[in-house]
Amino acid sequence: MTRRDPTRRSVLAGIGAASAAAVAPAVAGSSQPATQEGPLADRQELEAFLDGVMDSHLEDHDVAGATVAVVDGDETFAKGYGYADVDAETPVDADETLFRIGSVSKLFTWTAAMQAVERGDVAIDEDVDAALEAVDLPETYDEPIRLDHLATHTPGFEERLRGTFVQGEAVLEPLETVLRTEMPARVRPPGEFAAYSNYGSALAGQLVAETADSSFEAVVEEGILEPLSMERSTFAQPVPDDLAGSLSKGYGADGTSEGEFEYVGIPPAGAMSATATDVARFARSFLRDGAVDDGRILEAETVAEMHRRRFGHDERLNGIAFGFYEMSRNGVRVVGHGGDTELFHSLLFLLPERDVGVFVSYNSVGGIAAREAFVDAFFERYFPEPEAETPTPDGPPERADAITGTYRSNRVPYTTSEKFVGFPSTISVSVDDEGRLVTEPLGGEPTRWVEVEPLLFEEVGGPDRLAFREEDGEITHLFLDSTPVTAFERLSRRERPLVQLAVLGISALVFLTAAVGWPLAAGWRRYRGTTATVDGDSPLRYARWVAGATSVTFLAFVGAFAGLLASDPTGFLLGDPLAFRLLLAVPLLGAIGATLTVGLTAWAWYERRWGPLARLHYTIVALASVAFCWMLAYWNLLWYQM
Repeated sequence: MTRRDPTRRSVLAGIGAASAAAVAPAVAGSSQPATQEGPLADRQELEAFLDGVMDSHLEDHDVAGATVAVVDGDETFAKGYGYADVDAETPVDADETLFRIGSVSKLFTWTAAMQAVERGDVAIDEDVDAALEAVDLPETYDEPIRLDHLATHTPGFEERLRGTFVQGEAVLEPLETVLRTEMPARVRPPGEFAAYSNYGSALAGQLVAETADSSFEAVVEEGILEPLSMERSTFAQPVPDDLAGSLSKGYGADGTSEGEFEYVGIPPAGAMSATATDVARFARSFLRDGAVDDGRILEAETVAEMHRRRFGHDERLNGIAFGFYEMSRNGVRVVGHGGDTELFHSLLFLLPERDVGVFVSYNSVGGIAAREAFVDAFFERYFPEPEAETPTPDGPPERADAITGTYRSNRVPYTTSEKFVGFPSTISVSVDDEGRLVTEPLGGEPTRWVEVEPLLFEEVGGPDRLAFREEDGEITHLFLDSTPVTAFERLSRRERPLVQLAVLGISALVFLTAAVGWPLAAGWRRYRGTTATVDGDSPLRYARWVAGATSVTFLAFVGAFAGLLASDPTGFLLGDPLAFRLLLAVPLLGAIGATLTVGLTAWAWYERRWGPLARLHYTIVALASVAFCWMLAYWNLLWYQM
């Protein structure tokens, strides 16, 4: 079901669906036998179940407050838990309290897009670039980006952080302006791989606005919120004055540290604030062929089209529908969407064949883990998986040598200086002594898998599945059932995190021997009353100064870069780019020094100056400079690129 991205969280949370890799332990109420009826067949039992789950999870995961709504046919149950304002001790009210729902907002964007399709304003297979007036997409590939590419996260864009979030109302710009100025590169042909794209969803919002000759917010208000009587929902930032007093505050990892209102620079991707009961009405419309009471937002055929699987990396795994993505679990088809800001974590999922929908949202960082545990508990209680034994491997996987290695998420920047945020988004793959596959995210806990079909694996003790893709005899990609909107690309050895960290660590130690060792040696010689070899008028008389200055420059860059990320990652990446630009002037100076150092190294060996050990040490410094420049160039950090 909804499961955390098996890689570590990036420097900044996207507005994307967070997923989970660990199965939560059972909680109060989850061990009761399930019935064939829906959750609301026994309203009191559902409330008791939710009370046990939510109270336990809020405490265990340091969550200040949460809101839940369960839809079962024409009935809805909704309830708030914990606090919307910790200091004021304001309780969460599911009918009144607004939560920031992150990328669950995208479902409203895609609904508005389908309304435009129904009106005949756009077509699902329409060339988006040709239809847009305000934005001109690069013609990187022959095949155009279509609306259904945007809806399935397959347009081929790289990830882009700048513009997604902004630091305050004062720097909010019109949607079309952000789409032009913060346009990501097209790094793969459309329709080839899914790579979750906030930008692509925002493009769809712009297309909707242009075809309606209105603003995106107005289109959603008139076409969705008003017909469904969603009176306590809005895309406005900040929320209107009449709703501001009911907006939940967001909290940090301890559940008590209050955060600021989070501004989304591309609203169609995740700016919505809503109550649980409002979102429940939206969910009911998709379970009732597009209508709730007297409010219709889509025709029944359109709803079915939005739920239909349109793309998948592997037929054996979950795929993507129109805007929704599959979260099928325990033999039950599930579609939905998660949503994350830095502070709020939400999920809306539907079981169309069971007439059930669920919305849950948390107002604290701990909501990431709490949401995973909630979903596990809900399915264990109401839609349990039949007892089945995990197969025991009778040896290593069939292609063990071919599949082991390191894979990185393709939802990363490729061409900009933001590329480094993708560094932790890797999974290492190995095989243990029992023949089970082991996947381990960088800095995370390992997960074990058993092969059930060629290149298809089931999680040991969990519901997830994993598959590999082979092309021309080579394993190229890894896919997870729990994250159909992302692919993981196999890395070459030089791209692996351990290799990159080794280059960084060894280079830094070598630079220290030059930056610290040479001055200490010079001081020691002065203390002893001895002098170093004088190179006369040769350029080598400046050799140690050049290499030493280069070493100091690179060390200063590493320290400043780490310091900025540790102290203010949001401001560093999303705020005024001047600091980032100035910082990246430092490694450029270092690269110039590295070039001179290499030349002086060659000169020293050619003229056989200094002693053999001195020449060897200087050569090592030169090689470390070259290796460090290579690493900086790989991460687009030799100069500012945006």
